Amino acid sequence: MTELRKEMIKAMELRNLSKQTQRSYLSAVSGLAKYYMKSPDEISKEMIEDYLLHLKNDRGNAPNSLLSVITGLRFFHNHVLSYEESVLDFSFRRKNRKLPVVLSQEEVWRIINATNNKKHRLILMVAYSAGLRASEVAALKTEHIDSKRMLIKVENGKGGK
Repeated sequence: MTELRKEMIKAMELRNLSKQTQRSYLSAVSGLAKYYMKSPDEISKEMIEDYLLHLKNDRGNAPNSLLSVITGLRFFHNHVLSYEESVLDFSFRRKNRKLPVVLSQEEVWRIINATNNKKHRLILMVAYSAGLRASEVAALKTEHIDSKRMLIKVENGKGGK
């Protein structure tokens, strides 16, 4: 592990950033370094701009993905390299988000009943009835379920809530 990476992890832990945010920021910096095959502290603002345009135009990254990369790179420059002014003083406009398609109760029950595996059916029923996100369902363990009190303990929900 490089010294810069160690410094970045330390800076993120001191600011109590979630593990997911830490992974995202590290991925942004390592993606940039791999693209240029250089240490991230040797990469200029113009190179960063070219990299972001590459992500947008060649790789087709969505505006929210680009914002995530910008945020990670900005953190690196501000808190690891200790630049007074951010070299990333711009942002991409977010796309207007469409409202999600909401299934009717009948449609949900058709999906649940179409599942032959009892374990999969139970997972779908718990996810639907408790309103869990996919990541919350994936992290669910048997010890998180209190069947006597009819409670489910959700650990590390979105934003660590």
